[in-house]
Amino acid sequence: MPAKVHISSAGEFVDSDGNQIQLRGVNLDPTVKYPSNPHGSSHEPLTPEFYDNANEVSFVDHPLKANEVEYHISKLKSLGYNTIRFPFTWESIEHEGPGIYDFAYMDYVIEVLRKIHGLGGMYVYLDPHQDVWSRFTGGSGAPLWTLYCAGFQPRRFEPTGASILHNSFIDPKTGKENKVYPKMLWPTNYYRLATQTMFTLFYGGRKFAPKCSINGQNIQDYLQNSFIAACMAFYGRILERAPELFEDQCILGLETMNEPSVGYFTDFDLSQVPKDRKLKRGTTPTAFQSFQLGEGLPANVDTYDITVFGPRKTGATFVNPDGQSAWLTTEERMDVDSRYNWQRGEEWKAETCIWRLHGVWDYTKNGRAQLMTSDYFARDPTTGSVIDLRYFINGFFVEFFQKFRESFRNIDGESFLFLQPPTLQEPPSLKGSHLIDDKTVYACHFYDGMSLMFKSWNRLYNVDSLGIVRERYANPILSIVLGERMIRKCIKKQLTQMKEEGKELLGKNIAVFFTEIGMPFDMDSKKAYNNGDFSSQLGAMDALGYALEGNNLSFSLWCYCSDNSHEWGDSWNNEDFSVWSKDDIDKSSASVVENDTKSDSDSDVVSSFSTISHGSVIDPMIGNDIIPCDFNGFRALNAILRPYPMKICGEFQDAEFDLDKVEYRLTINATTRAAQGVMQTLIFLPKKHFPMGQTAIKTTSGKFLYDPNRQVLQWTHQQGIQSISLRKEIEVADDPEGCSIM
Repeated sequence: MPAKVHISSAGEFVDSDGNQIQLRGVNLDPTVKYPSNPHGSSHEPLTPEFYDNANEVSFVDHPLKANEVEYHISKLKSLGYNTIRFPFTWESIEHEGPGIYDFAYMDYVIEVLRKIHGLGGMYVYLDPHQDVWSRFTGGSGAPLWTLYCAGFQPRRFEPTGASILHNSFIDPKTGKENKVYPKMLWPTNYYRLATQTMFTLFYGGRKFAPKCSINGQNIQDYLQNSFIAACMAFYGRILERAPELFEDQCILGLETMNEPSVGYFTDFDLSQVPKDRKLKRGTTPTAFQSFQLGEGLPANVDTYDITVFGPRKTGATFVNPDGQSAWLTTEERMDVDSRYNWQRGEEWKAETCIWRLHGVWDYTKNGRAQLMTSDYFARDPTTGSVIDLRYFINGFFVEFFQKFRESFRNIDGESFLFLQPPTLQEPPSLKGSHLIDDKTVYACHFYDGMSLMFKSWNRLYNVDSLGIVRERYANPILSIVLGERMIRKCIKKQLTQMKEEGKELLGKNIAVFFTEIGMPFDMDSKKAYNNGDFSSQLGAMDALGYALEGNNLSFSLWCYCSDNSHEWGDSWNNEDFSVWSKDDIDKSSASVVENDTKSDSDSDVVSSFSTISHGSVIDPMIGNDIIPCDFNGFRALNAILRPYPMKICGEFQDAEFDLDKVEYRLTINATTRAAQGVMQTLIFLPKKHFPMGQTAIKTTSGKFLYDPNRQVLQWTHQQGIQSISLRKEIEVADDPEGCSIM
């Protein structure tokens, strides 16, 4: 079983003896964003069945079929990875209706988790995943009935501009795109009527939509309570039916909602597109235009495209010329209310925009739309305070977190709770509060903005993405960094800043974990898939690795997709982030690299002047099973297969893996631990980079034992500041079998 993981008083992951450890792995995997039966990826044509059969879908076999678990987990172990972020969606649990749970799916997940546990050495934490609210608003997450609950008719989102779905770009006859789906168009749904309304209701319905009550609750409470109850029903069933997963700490804990959005909050003038909005692509309506379009009023909407220096207006287009409505008719609402046993408050009128119902806008006597309160969402009606990002995060978001945390701690007081605030924003200021304990993890996400939006790795220049989001530059041009060396340092600095502000605002005892970080693989218009040149992807992934290891950060790459293909990527909105693809399997070569079982029988550790002996390193952190080196299908392998400190007897100081020179450097502050008697640090040392007979070691002190079956270097060293450097060499004199000491 894997060793128990704790969080130290300094906010580092440690084992039971206080040795610092690092958790690294992947998100497994994005197929959970859509049903397995009927198959419902974003490149399936949009048909009436997409909506009609939404309550009958099944997510069983997503992310993996049970009989494929060993195949994929073995591949991840080949990389030295020890952790899986396991996404699930609200829809996968509660698609049939409020309070009706899919126990077959839950039991399937339990079977998959048991198989992962049975393979040993892997930790798992669960992620309630969402993107722009729901797959019915162009993303993933919430079930269809939540949109009906808010009074929406999703079948009419497309013509009204309330959401844009990749599915609507697919020709039903050919199954191909009949028009180009622009890169990263899906996140613009965060600023369209459906998604913005849903998040506003979810976090602030009581204050801003008091007329929207359902079954005696305001819609905010109805949605939040339903979401939390579904998550806890799922987690609780795993806890009840597979307690060994928790006893052996295969399951580390649960994350809060993935990438929460602020809705309309912080929008200070509903008649204008906020100047600080960084993402504008395609049609970009103002909030007021979205309200009108939703009620069937056509409008000329500005269109934008993305440039290095920010959004650029490209023109305008006429939206909703047929005057369709995104809201349920009276008859439609009666039907859904009957189906889901909903009783709405008397003030909640059908066929009416929620925000017109609350006086945000209305019609004049001559029938023209008029904005009544342009700053409706900019002030808290109970306090009068301005609702900026800090106010939202420390108020509305914290209120949700407190409720989620209480429900979680009621059923599990021992596992980790991963706190995730809005992406790239500061976490709430909770240091010293009762909401933070020694089992709280700060969950960060990071993506490099330029690489993400343009799907390229620009070695000449880049920008400080975090600085732009935080509005640290008067002009975006001031955020530019030149040259690949400075770009790498800039990314590292951004991660450092996120780690430091987590400690400052949540407490120094908080562990920081990048639960999502990654780079697109379909760079340069997918050229690598034709010519095999993955140099852009190698450079991009190596830059992330450099930034992470230099900060000693635990992470889960986005992502590992078991269904990835060159044509459709991760099968969701043309995203293609998977480090592995079935289309990159080399069927002509052997999949498994043979393990090196040669050992030195003379001794298991040696002096610093002799060669490194082979032997067996058995440790709870790495398990006792032999790890095959199965790299077939991985992309940019040299950049994602990296050495790292699996266990440090002491404290991390610095580390860097130089991929070009094939050199790894680690510095630690070693401390004596009476429980172990000796000071030993374990380093995952991949044979692909550091083959025996071609690796030289330079160190301040130490004796070494290399376990080729587990690719682990055991370093027994002295106390104090200690450093080790490993370098691949073409030839190592007089050492055909092991490593030499420099």
